[in-house]
Amino acid sequence: MSETTKRTYPHGTPVEPLYTSGPQNKPGFRAQPWWTMVQEHFVEKEFAANNWAHSRLDHGASGLLFYLTDEHYLARILKDIELEYINLGLVIEGSGPAVMEALLHHAHNEITPASKLRGFINIDPIEIAARTGIWHEEKMYELGELARLAPKGMKFMCANANFYGACGSSAATQLGLAAAHLDFYLSNFGEVGIEQYWVAITAGTYIFEEIAKHRALRMLWKQLLKEYDLPEVHLEIYTETSTTHQSGYDMHTNLLRATSSAFGAIAGGADAVQIRPYNSVAAGVDAEGERLALNQHFILAYESGMDCLMDPAAGSYFIENKTAELVNTATQILTEVRSLGGLVEALKKGWVQDRIENEVNVAMPKDVLGVNLYPLEGDELPKAMTVSKLTNRATQKARHKNKQIEPLCAVRWAAKLEAERQNSK
Repeated sequence: MSETTKRTYPHGTPVEPLYTSGPQNKPGFRAQPWWTMVQEHFVEKEFAANNWAHSRLDHGASGLLFYLTDEHYLARILKDIELEYINLGLVIEGSGPAVMEALLHHAHNEITPASKLRGFINIDPIEIAARTGIWHEEKMYELGELARLAPKGMKFMCANANFYGACGSSAATQLGLAAAHLDFYLSNFGEVGIEQYWVAITAGTYIFEEIAKHRALRMLWKQLLKEYDLPEVHLEIYTETSTTHQSGYDMHTNLLRATSSAFGAIAGGADAVQIRPYNSVAAGVDAEGERLALNQHFILAYESGMDCLMDPAAGSYFIENKTAELVNTATQILTEVRSLGGLVEALKKGWVQDRIENEVNVAMPKDVLGVNLYPLEGDELPKAMTVSKLTNRATQKARHKNKQIEPLCAVRWAAKLEAERQNSK
């Protein structure tokens, strides 16, 4: 038992000791109790990617996520894969319409109706700008082209709020920026593609906060649709367990971290979940890590019974209050972003960067399990892993002073402590 009557999450939001009532939230939930079990692959060689895909499907994955360019020959990657039975994600560094046309051509050759394709295309221009510092206006035109090309089951209006989570933002800030992302597209495209919106977010290790965060995202979406006088449609939520919480030392502890993260996302209503392999911070494609990640899905679904539950947190005073709190804070963030001229302008002015930097400074942990808290004696960082020095904000600004936007930097909570431990030898 703790002697502290009140606790806080790392970013400072309070947790009350007792909740006796809660608001009547109606966040919605995914259309069915089960979720898509996603695994990802960075494509270098098409046939190698195809072999990987068949291996993952044989082991039980129901969603495949490929990182590729428009130069990759999609038919080789998807050879002998029955597309109507999986969820297909394509993250593109290139032309989104060109890849969509290639997918439709391949489906036609395989006698797969376009109406049976399920998944998403990812060419989010705001995330690209936040990551690279360059705004690509032509990507907005690509979204317009995808509106004409993409069948209904392929989502293409993407808000990659997972990037803000990877950079260390709080749950409320990730939600607020996700809402600002969605607001930017709704203001530019109106009802175009309204049934093909999707949001990518990260899940951290605080289970109840994650449940509330996912429920709050659906409530924010409803608010936006009502504000724009648009029909209420489902928002697809793709969640990945965050590498921000992974450590290089005592790596098997990452299995516990990812399980907590996935539980929160699934109980909160994520449509698709990618559990990052426990060794993803140190290895690329790793069969053992990927198999264990799928096994985590299976344990949550088939041993814990989570594939049979619809909105299990509904009615919990604590979760309902936390959901409402996150909605209110995220709405305030959205209002402030709008006052700055929208999310792109907020990035250009450095408002987003300043906010996330302040949150990282508050939340940066002094102890990480397995790194400097109860470390394993004799444990070493994997040979393939190098601990990078944390980027100084002033250095980051100077390095990118000629860009329109100062790029955001991904963080990993254990990195600083890992460097200190390695340097102390």
